[in-house]
Amino acid sequence: MKLSLRHHAANLLLYKPKRFTTVVMLLIVFAGGLGSLFAGITARTLTRDSLMSRAVTTADALNVKEIESLKGSDMDVKSVAYQDIKHRLSQIKSDNPDLRFVYLLGNRGSDIYFMVDSESPASNLYSAPGEAYPEASGEIKGSFVVSKAFIEGPLSSNGREWLSALVPVVDNSTGNTVALLGIDLPVYGYYRQIFIYSLIPLLLAAIPFAGLLRDRELQRKEQEISQLKTQFVSVASHELRSPLAGVLWATQTLIKPGSNKNITEEQHGLLVDVYSSTALSLATVNEILDFSIFDRNNAMKLQHERINLFTVLKEVEKILKLSAKEADVQIKFADKWPETIEVSGDVAALKRAFTNIITNAVKYSPAGKKIELVYSSEHDEHVIAVRDHGIGIPRTEQKRVLEGYYRATNATKFQTRGTGLGLWITRLIIEQHGGRLWIKSKEGEGTIVFAALPKFEISPKLP
Repeated sequence: MKLSLRHHAANLLLYKPKRFTTVVMLLIVFAGGLGSLFAGITARTLTRDSLMSRAVTTADALNVKEIESLKGSDMDVKSVAYQDIKHRLSQIKSDNPDLRFVYLLGNRGSDIYFMVDSESPASNLYSAPGEAYPEASGEIKGSFVVSKAFIEGPLSSNGREWLSALVPVVDNSTGNTVALLGIDLPVYGYYRQIFIYSLIPLLLAAIPFAGLLRDRELQRKEQEISQLKTQFVSVASHELRSPLAGVLWATQTLIKPGSNKNITEEQHGLLVDVYSSTALSLATVNEILDFSIFDRNNAMKLQHERINLFTVLKEVEKILKLSAKEADVQIKFADKWPETIEVSGDVAALKRAFTNIITNAVKYSPAGKKIELVYSSEHDEHVIAVRDHGIGIPRTEQKRVLEGYYRATNATKFQTRGTGLGLWITRLIIEQHGGRLWIKSKEGEGTIVFAALPKFEISPKLP
């Protein structure tokens, strides 16, 4: 159960970045839409408030007595009061280029008419004093009674659409509304303001959204390339492994003591070199094959059987005996070992794991040194420690060598060849057996690699 949960969690982690990106993208779209709606509403409110504020300020600055002196006829044009008010209204329009009309409306019975407007008499939009305003709404008429300021529109007038702010000009001494000041904003300016404000959150949201979309596409392409690369490496490695294994077996047969008395010492030395190089190449090919399995995010298909781990380690020692002898390194089972160390798992996979550990110990141990295999039983685990007295691993790099594609800096100087995959693959194999792998090392003094595996009676079910 422990292993199954761990493996399932690993698969979930694989899809987590993609799901996380999708969720973030959806949140960005939602936030952008919400921000756009809020900005649009805010822009609408601000535009209306600004228009009303300018209308109120203009109305407050008008002289009520001058307005009351107007008769609402062509004769007003000649009066000083009319010219003064018209100048003020024209100045307001000139100071506010976004405004189209500034005007005063009067009330005669139930009829609404123009008293003064900001337009030049030469303009086709000019309204003469006393000219009726037939489009006047009920709200405009009612404002003369209740003295209420309001925003009207957007509405159509003279073939155009406007947003109008209307403010009553009140005689404070009587409380009567003597005129209604109106200022008109072209509706395209009003909508443009709302559109610009609404667009800003969408543009801001589009920047991270486009970045995530690009990253997701790049990630998809990288995955495709990685899959093609893994397939190629897997096929190529499979094709290489069989002939290399054949060469290894043939050279091993030839250099076996007493196998061929016709081989000279020089030839024997060359065959040993061939054997060593072939063994190293085969180990590299095996590592690449193992990596291709894990890189496809698939666990190795492990057999579930009862194993004597001591027998597995003895077989590994036998396999590596010749390479250890060539390196002048001795592999030794230290202290007392039980003849039976039972675990549940896959013989070939565990053999591969311990071969990787001991091969590294041989590879990075100076001539004349000893490699010790130590056993201990701790609660529900068998713990195997492989101790060497080699170059060691720098403290800052000990975790990285278990993560794959990484070799310690001092290892690259001591031994130029290597993939940096061995210990990573070993860790994955041990973990797939429900175990643990960790390292203790001191640079210049040696390394101990610990592999802990559950005892057979409490082993988890393997995949």
